Amino acid sequence: MSREADNSPTLEERFANLEDIVAKMEDQNVSLDESFELYKKGLDEVKHANEMIQGMEKAMLVLNSDGQLEEF
Repeated sequence: MSREADNSPTLEERFANLEDIVAKMEDQNVSLDESFELYKKGLDEVKHANEMIQGMEKAMLVLNSDGQLEEF
């Protein structure tokens, strides 16, 4: 199943979401309860971004000195 089929955010979108969350948390008018919810959302975004990065790292191949492709 492709990422587009399940409407999952891209890595860039996840980073943009994190920037928005941080900006909202820095607002002096945000209540403690709202800050806690934003914090939980941020942790979730970080978790999913990390999973995406790990998946990309595993999918990367490099050309070794013998001219053969191997996992990075």
